[in-house]
Amino acid sequence: MIDSVFETYDKFFDLSLDVKQKYTKDKGTSPNGWDAIERESTNIERPGDLKESFDVGAVNDENFKWPNADVPNFQSTVMSMYQYLKDLASRVLSVMAIGLKMEPDSFAFAYEKMGTSLGGTQLRYNYYPMVPDISKVKPGQIRCGEHTDYGGITLLIQDDVGGLEVSNIKFNGQFVPATPMKGTVLVNIADLMQRWTSDKLKSTVHRVLIPEVEIKRRVPRRSLVFFVDPDLDSLITCLDGSNKYPPITSGQWIKGKLYATYKY
Repeated sequence: MIDSVFETYDKFFDLSLDVKQKYTKDKGTSPNGWDAIERESTNIERPGDLKESFDVGAVNDENFKWPNADVPNFQSTVMSMYQYLKDLASRVLSVMAIGLKMEPDSFAFAYEKMGTSLGGTQLRYNYYPMVPDISKVKPGQIRCGEHTDYGGITLLIQDDVGGLEVSNIKFNGQFVPATPMKGTVLVNIADLMQRWTSDKLKSTVHRVLIPEVEIKRRVPRRSLVFFVDPDLDSLITCLDGSNKYPPITSGQWIKGKLYATYKY
């Protein structure tokens, strides 16, 4: 299934710019659509990220312009993957709850609206174009700037190009490669999970660099990301009752992060 999904998305990103622009994500916090290179700055101290992306969040939105006319079977292929990752996310959250000595369904209340306009979860495909001429890259610009993810957890499937690095708190925040392993899904802790668990689980700083080796710069990098973010109206409080972090809704937190990240 994964190979088929990657091939389908690649067909979209191979389209001409004017065709892709028909599916541009609307201004604001719309979870559906395409983002051009440099529209997102995950680290605001760096130039815009060297990547394109396509988000699918509100899958039940009747106004969502699926690119089926330009990429046949796009919707059906992507929706199969969305459902697969939705089921996997549910299992992962249950296992995490058990590990925290809570009931398996402790997080379920925050994901009842997944797939609607009130849900926070998004399926994203990141497409990092080849960089054949490194001299044209802006000073300080990389494929994806240093950041933490905003919501609960993130499920990541990456190709074999590499470039993802994770800050290791055991080594004073030094970045270490998250080397791709075929057939695996990487699970990343995000901001709201850190708040939920009163720092028992820490949100992970990560980035994507431009490869130093020229041969790897001459191929695109692709990744499939499932941001398992709580429903926008879910109130996130410390589950242990410690009040280490003040209550906040998922929507308040995520919208604040998005407006700081995107160029409109």
